[in-house]
Amino acid sequence: MAEPASSGPRPRLRLGYNSCGFARTDDIHRVVDEIADIGFQGMELTLDRRHLHSLHAEQAQLERLASQLRERGLGLVLNTGGRYALGPTSHEPGPASAGAAGRERFLQFVERSLALAPGLGAEVLMLHSGYAPAGVEPERAWSWLVQGCSRLARFAGELGLVLGFEFHPEMLVRDLQDWQRLDQAVDHPAFQLTLDVGHVACTEPGPIPEVIASCVHRVVNVHLEDIRGSAHVHLPIGQGDIDFSAVFQALAAGGYRGLINAELNSDDLPGDERSLARQTWNHLHQLR
Repeated sequence: MAEPASSGPRPRLRLGYNSCGFARTDDIHRVVDEIADIGFQGMELTLDRRHLHSLHAEQAQLERLASQLRERGLGLVLNTGGRYALGPTSHEPGPASAGAAGRERFLQFVERSLALAPGLGAEVLMLHSGYAPAGVEPERAWSWLVQGCSRLARFAGELGLVLGFEFHPEMLVRDLQDWQRLDQAVDHPAFQLTLDVGHVACTEPGPIPEVIASCVHRVVNVHLEDIRGSAHVHLPIGQGDIDFSAVFQALAAGGYRGLINAELNSDDLPGDERSLARQTWNHLHQLR
């Protein structure tokens, strides 16, 4: 895809890998080394009890991790969307949960994660809406979500950080239009977009490159997985229908400079974790 002469050289896209791709490896420091050794330029750290939990992390652990990330030259995104980060029920509680105590617990979890971000050198903090609460009027749940996201955006802004909010096919904010509605309600410069390309394939009617072009100016974090058709099942790269070369062209044409993180949860996939990560790298890095 040709660039206008005045736009300068096409930015080199940076590939990262989500720590959930090493869900069967408990040692976060080993995970960091694995990701760096393969060749990735960054990682997305899903904050949960398996690797590092922002509500339970000790200062010495944080300092060691920050030092390791610097030494290995890895960019970092923090992910507060882990399935069981706050309890035994998937993605509960969240910012729109029925119980006020649960909503507050989630907000404090994200605020604590934001507070840790500068010390770890994180570029972005990712979050999503969680599921629509059962038995709650949709507009009431939406008002809770707006209130919570507004609070988090203000807190992030005070720290000089940015939120990347992700829409999810099965959640309260399910598509780009929902995110745009939420963005208008929050109306804060720290509130931006995590674009999950697989979710685009599941929820958006237009071609993926066109969707990217329409919103890339707001994208601060990218997730990659393959999708077959529009079924929301995260597949290894190359096993679905997504044209990742076209995805990279659209991101580069839009001047995107953040991390592009493959998001493959090895809890859901058979085989060796490191082999999957290396196959992902081999498939993607030649397309940039």
